[in-house]
Amino acid sequence: MVAASAIQQFKSRFSGVLLAPVDHEYDAARTVFNAMIDRRPALIAQCTNAADVIEAVKFAREQRLLASVRCTGHNIGGCRV
Repeated sequence: MVAASAIQQFKSRFSGVLLAPVDHEYDAARTVFNAMIDRRPALIAQCTNAADVIEAVKFAREQRLLASVRCTGHNIGGCRV
């Protein structure tokens, strides 16, 4: 579980869209092409630039969260990085 204060601090340095399970767009954003993969991440960070990617990776590391990168959805295994 990530503290709300940590999420708010992250949002202040993140220019992209940050989705949590309570957000309306969350389910559509988490869906991948391979229906065998059905993950429910704690947060979905939709980065808009390189700085967002850096902030998202730093946040995941600070909060000890597993991070996964999804670009075009071609990874059939749903691997984490």
